[in-house]
Order: sequence, then C-alpha cells, then structure tokens
Amino acid sequence: MYSNLIKNTFALALLAASVGSAMAADSVDVKVIGQIIPAACTPTLSGGGVIDYGNIKASTLSTDAYTTLPEMQIDFSLVCDAPAKIGIQVLNGRPGTMAGVTESAYNSANMPVSVFGSGGNIGGAGLGLDGATKIGGYAVRIAGNTVTADGNAVDTIAQEYDFATNGYIKKGLGVLYTQDYVRTTTWATPGTLTPVAFKVLAGKLGVQAYINKGSALDLTHVIHLDGLTTLEVVYL
Repeated sequence: MYSNLIKNTFALALLAASVGSAMAADSVDVKVIGQIIPAACTPTLSGGGVIDYGNIKASTLSTDAYTTLPEMQIDFSLVCDAPAKIGIQVLNGRPGTMAGVTESAYNSANMPVSVFGSGGNIGGAGLGLDGATKIGGYAVRIAGNTVTADGNAVDTIAQEYDFATNGYIKKGLGVLYTQDYVRTTTWATPGTLTPVAFKVLAGKLGVQAYINKGSALDLTHVIHLDGLTTLEVVYL
C-alpha cells in the first residue's frame, strides 16, 4: 500500500510539472483586493416604527374637505460602531396613493393641507387604498429641535439633487419627503452646513396625516390606514 501511494504521488507530480511547463508564460499578475467599509450604523424606531392613529370616528371627518390629524411622534435613533458621517433617505412604500394630488416621479407630492405648523411645500406620501379610493396622506420629519449627536445639539441639514454639484441647506423642520428631488437629510454642528460624524444620534420622528374627503370614501365599513415609509441609511 505504501509503495502504491508513492507511485501515485509521483505520477501526479510529474503530470503537474508537465502541464506547468506547457502553460508557462513570460509574466504573471498578483492582485491585492479587499474593501474598507464605513462603520455599521443601525436605525431604530420605538414601538417597532408603528404610528397608530387608533379608531377615527367617521362622524369626525369633514364631508367636503380633508381632515388633518394631529402630529404623532416616536423615538428615533442611529447607532454606529464608530463615528460616521451618514444621512437618511426615504422610500415610499405606497406610491400613487396620496389623496387629492398627483405624485411626481419621486413618489411624493406637496401636502394639500398644512402640517407641522408650516404653511406649505411639505412633501408627503400616501396612506394606501380602500379598493380604488385613495385614503389620504402623511408627511414625515425628524423634528429638528429634538436631535442630538453624541449628546450635543445639532442642526438638521439636507442635500438635494445630487452629491456632486449641490451643497447643504438648513432644514429646521426636518421633513424627509420632497416632490422635486431625492433628499438626503443629515446633521451638522449648529451654525454650520457640514455633516458631522457621530456614533449615536437621537431625536423624535414625527408623522402628521390627513384623511380624504368623507364624500370620497365609503364610510359604511372599516377603512385601514396603510402608510409605509422605509428609512435608508446613506454614507456621506
């Protein structure tokens, strides 16, 4: 058995040497590859990220106007394993369902009602459909006056269009949707427009919704609000 093992090994070595000789080249490349990745950052929302308006009585809805609901807030945090400059973008999970408006190619439109104490030009998303009827809409913000980075107060800033050609502007309301662009929301040292690196960011995420006109809805059965927004972390 030992003799056979020696012979088999020798035969393999000869074959390898023979093939190697036949395939010999004048040069060979050595490639060195890998990735340097940024810190891992995890977004968290209290209550599983659910904004629950509970039972809304049909009798409280306006027949011929939109009904604006109060703002509701939950805790929001971003926790990184090392200091990182990051921002937030949003994805509308219910495109084309915002009542009373036409959504842009960015799956958003300006709210047809006043929210967050602001006069207008607040982007929003839809609350889903009841059959083929649009239920309403809502706006989302990370309330600027609630945010801290590593325990320090910060300003909410945003970049619109694209990273290469556009700078940041201050966004005190912290609204995440806009109908005109992809908005990246991030944070800066107060009075500056440069994103700050942090390990822990904390604040309040606010949502304010409106309901379609009562005359447009079938109020003889239960209607379920079904808004869905995904928050995406982007590295700056």
